[in-house]
Amino acid sequence: MTAPRARMTHWYSVPRLIDIGTRVAVSTVFGEFADRRSVLTAERHIDPAAIDPSYVYAPDQDGNFWFDFAADTGDGWDSTYAVARLLAADAVDPAGNTDGALRRGRLLVLGGDEVYPTPSDERYRVQFVAPFAEASGGITPADPESDLYVMPGNHDWYDGLSAFLNLFCWRQLPGPWSPGRRGNRIGLWRTQQTRSYFALKLPQNWWLWGTDIQLTNYIDQAQIDFFEHIAREWMPEGARLVLCAGVPDWVYADPSDPAKTFTHFSFVEGILHRVRRNQRLAAILTGDSHHYSRYREDDRHYITAGGAGAFLHPTHHLPEQRTFDWDWPRPNPSVGPSPAPSPPGTAGTQPHRRSFTLAHKPDGTPSVFPDQATSRRLTWLDLAFAAFNWDFALATGAFWALLTWGLDATAHGTGTSLPSLLIAAADFWGGVYAYVMLAIVAPWPLLVLLALFAGFYYLADFKARLVVGLLHTCAQIVPVVLATVALARSAPWAHSSFGLIVSVGVAGALIGGTVLGVYFLISLNCFGKHWNEAFSALRSRHYKNFLRLRIDRSGALTIYPIGLEHVPKDRSAANPALSPILIEPPIQIR
Repeated sequence: MTAPRARMTHWYSVPRLIDIGTRVAVSTVFGEFADRRSVLTAERHIDPAAIDPSYVYAPDQDGNFWFDFAADTGDGWDSTYAVARLLAADAVDPAGNTDGALRRGRLLVLGGDEVYPTPSDERYRVQFVAPFAEASGGITPADPESDLYVMPGNHDWYDGLSAFLNLFCWRQLPGPWSPGRRGNRIGLWRTQQTRSYFALKLPQNWWLWGTDIQLTNYIDQAQIDFFEHIAREWMPEGARLVLCAGVPDWVYADPSDPAKTFTHFSFVEGILHRVRRNQRLAAILTGDSHHYSRYREDDRHYITAGGAGAFLHPTHHLPEQRTFDWDWPRPNPSVGPSPAPSPPGTAGTQPHRRSFTLAHKPDGTPSVFPDQATSRRLTWLDLAFAAFNWDFALATGAFWALLTWGLDATAHGTGTSLPSLLIAAADFWGGVYAYVMLAIVAPWPLLVLLALFAGFYYLADFKARLVVGLLHTCAQIVPVVLATVALARSAPWAHSSFGLIVSVGVAGALIGGTVLGVYFLISLNCFGKHWNEAFSALRSRHYKNFLRLRIDRSGALTIYPIGLEHVPKDRSAANPALSPILIEPPIQIR
C-alpha cells in the first residue's frame, strides 16, 4: 500500500501550536526529572574493553571510503523524498563537480530531527521510513545494505524518545537475557546503534562521534564518560575526529552571554585536548538550521547541513564573524600545553578568545546555501503570510469576530448596537472615539487585549522586548479598529450586527496575518531576528542539501556539499528529474 504523501507542516495552525507547546512543556519537565539516556546506559551495556566490530569500517577495494551526512528530514514528502533519492542513488555527479561520480556512502549519518513536528511511530513510518524506502526502489533482503546512524534532535525528544528508540535503536547485542537482534532495515539502510549516541572507527585513523543533546542542549555525564573513554582507550595517538553536534552552537551563542548555549558543546569539543594524546578535532557537522553554511576557526571546519527535508531557513542573517571570550581553551592548541577545561558551569583561570568566521567561496561570496541575496528576497514572501498560513488567519479572524460580537453585546446593554453606535458618530474619528469608549465600559475587552499584548511580548526576539511587544500589539489592534469603524459607516452589509461581525472577522484575518508577516519581514531583513518564525511561515521545500564525504588512500578527508535548488512536486511514481549542484568546491582536510 502506498504511504500517504505528507505535506509540509503548517506551523501556524492553532491546534498544532497548542499540541507542540503542550508536548514541549511536558517533555522538558519529565526530561529533567527522568532522562531516558540514563536508563539506556543501564539497559544497554557497552563493553569498555573493545569497540563493537559493527562500528569499525575498512576502505573499499580502491582504497577510498565514502559516507554521507544529512539532517532535518521527515517533513513534507516532496523534499524528504528528493533528498532520499539522491542519497539512495549509486552515485551522483552534481553540477560543478570535477572529481567524477560521487559514490553512495557505506554509511549514512543523520544529524537530528528525523520527523516533524512531533514524533510517533506512525509519523516516522509515513514521513521518514516511507520516502526512504520508496527512494531505494525494489530492494530484496539479499541486496547489499548501507549502515544508518541517527542522532536525535529536539523534535525526536517530544515523546521522551520512545518512537526514536523503537525505530533507530532496535539492534540489541547478545546477552544473558537476549540472543540479540539486528537493527531495522529502512530501504537500502540498516540501523546499527544501540544508544542515542555513538562512536565509529573509520579508515585511515579517522573517527566519527554522534552526540545526543536532548531538549535543552544538555550532554549527560554518562555520555561524556563514554566519549572520554573512546578517546583515551580506543582512539590511537594522532587520530582525527569528525564530531556530529546537535546544533550549530558557534552561531547560536550570544557573545554577551555565550555560556547559556556554548557550555556543553565546548565541553565535548575539548575532550580530545583533555585526554592529551595528540588527537585532532578536524570537522564539526550539524543540522538544526535548515540551510548550508560553513564557518572556520583555526584549522577546523564548522559545517551546518540541515537541508534533508524540513522547511528552508534563511542565510542572510548569519554573522560574518562570531567572537567572544571563553573560559576554556580552543581545541587543537598548537603552541604549548593549555590548562584542561573545568567542569561545566565552572569558570577557568583565564579567558580564551573564540572566533568563528564565515568561510567564503573562491568568488568571494559566503559559503552558504541558498545565497544571501536569494534568502533576503524570499523573506518578502512573508507579505503573503495570511495566504501561506490561512488556518492561522482564520483563527485570527475568529478572534476579532468574537471580540466584535462581545462589544456588540455590550452596546446592546446600553440600548443600541455596535453598528448604530459607530454610524451615529459625527465623523469617522468620532466613531473611533465611540469604539474606544465602549471598549472600556467593561473590563473584559481590556483583559483580552492585555492577553494579546502578553502573547506578542513573549514572541518578541529583541532585548527591548517590552517596547517591541507593545508596538506589535498596537500594529495589530489599530488597523482592525479603524477597519471596524470604516465598515460600519460605509459598507451597507455591515450596518447590521451580524454583517459587521462577519466583515470584521474577514478583515481581521487579512490584517492579523499580514501585520504578523510584515513584523517578521522587518525583524529579519532589518535586524536579523525571527529567522525561524519568518521562514517556517513560508514552508519552502526548495534549497535542500546534504554532505557526501570521502576518505582517500592518503588519509585526506574530502567533503562535497551537495545542494538541490528546486524540489519538484512528486506525488506519483513519476520521479521527476533532480538537478543537484555542488554548493562550493570540495573541502579537503588532511
